[in-house]
Amino acid sequence: MATQRILSPVRLISLLIGLGLLFIGARFLLAPEIGEAGFGLNFNQPNYAFHYIKGIRDIFSGLIIVSLAWSHYRRPLFLTLLAGSVIPFADMLIVWRTPGSNLWAMLIHGGTVITLWILCYFLRQSMSETEVKPLGNEKSYVKRISSVSDGKNSVLVLTILPGESTPWHYHQLFSETFEVLKGGLIVGQGDQTLRLQEGQTATIQPGQKHFFNNTSGQESLVKVTVSPGNRDFEESLLIYKGLAKDGLASKSGTPKKLTDLALFIRLNDSHMMGLQKIAEPLFSLLATLATKQGRLSYLREKYAAPTNI
Repeated sequence: MATQRILSPVRLISLLIGLGLLFIGARFLLAPEIGEAGFGLNFNQPNYAFHYIKGIRDIFSGLIIVSLAWSHYRRPLFLTLLAGSVIPFADMLIVWRTPGSNLWAMLIHGGTVITLWILCYFLRQSMSETEVKPLGNEKSYVKRISSVSDGKNSVLVLTILPGESTPWHYHQLFSETFEVLKGGLIVGQGDQTLRLQEGQTATIQPGQKHFFNNTSGQESLVKVTVSPGNRDFEESLLIYKGLAKDGLASKSGTPKKLTDLALFIRLNDSHMMGLQKIAEPLFSLLATLATKQGRLSYLREKYAAPTNI
């Protein structure tokens, strides 16, 4: 079987998951009582036969994941992680339904499921990139009107294409105002869902949850104003639209590469809501690694440098 190179952050996380499983499996074999408590249960049974069974299961799973990630087998790793996500999902249900169990451990099992699904999503995206040459979207457009560099608010005009959307999130550093110049836009604001038409605006305050979505079937032209101005936010939108124009973003506008998404989230000062918040430490780690490896500098130079705007 020919080997295929995996995106280094995805490969690194897969290796860490595999090594983590090896550790958990060994702990169940060598110290079953400690392993049981870490799993989230407490039976105080003197017979640890089932603990040894679970330990062997985790060691086997860890060896498979480490082997596939280390050998650059992308598709088998994708299928293994996707199928394997049923294990922590079942573990979560077991802890939830067992009286006297540790509910914090249940959340850890649930977070593992989400992490595996995120890895699978970006593994699938990376496989598609090697199978089909990405087609850029020429309608993807952004223009910086004013900048914090000039002592002003950050103001940008950009297209929101049909199907483009964001999940619920919030910003801590600034307010964000959407003004529809053309078309329409759905904006979630706190407990409200607003349907903005041409000439209408919505202002999102710092810490207020929100999302946007274009379900109109037609492209919308939107002016976004951030107050106080924020240079990183400006660059995040320029990079966001630049990636879409080069075919490196999905239909919803999400960057296809996990590292690019992590960098966008950091620059954008986006904080997730609900179960998605469990993935924030993962994205923070990826953004730090990508910055050290020069990916952020590359994206800034390619899409956000003054000469390219």
